[in-house]
Amino acid sequence: MIQPLHQLPPKRFIPVLFACLGLLVTGCASFQQQTCGQFEENRKGTDYTTQYQFSESDSRTAARDFKNLPRGKNVAVHLYKMHIDPPRITPCRHLTIHKEMYLQRTIRANQVLEEVREFYADSGALIATKTETVGGQLRASGYYTGETLLPIPENAPMGKYRIVSKIVLKTKNKSTAKVLAKTGISFEVVPRQ
Repeated sequence: MIQPLHQLPPKRFIPVLFACLGLLVTGCASFQQQTCGQFEENRKGTDYTTQYQFSESDSRTAARDFKNLPRGKNVAVHLYKMHIDPPRITPCRHLTIHKEMYLQRTIRANQVLEEVREFYADSGALIATKTETVGGQLRASGYYTGETLLPIPENAPMGKYRIVSKIVLKTKNKSTAKVLAKTGISFEVVPRQ
């Protein structure tokens, strides 16, 4: 058993606890919120690409729940979902986009898998598009979870927004493109307090 180096006697612990709580309540010892300037500076070094992780156990479960890859097909996406954290966000913060996917594929040299994310205003106007080549992370059939950050800049107008994400199959020469799966989710930008 590990013993603490120094332990306060019970008679002194309670006053120390109340003093700490008092400092937090009065604001003398609080967690400072990051300023927009700090946020903008920090985001310069942030990686905004989706990082997918393969899950062996979920892949086995999904393989039992979904049909096999149809004969003659090279790629199929049976599950593609997205959720966000938090659904209401203030400027100068990151929205975290969580994704899950069950992919079946063969190994073919002329296939390119891309993920295309489109960002829309509540009016339906397209604000931005981001395309990532994800085939290198999704090399084998299986269940994948992924996560990426979306920066909400200081000048982001308040309101509702929608993210639409697609998995697109292209050939190496990019002569053909086929949307394999599509998902979307909404979030709201609210004023800073």
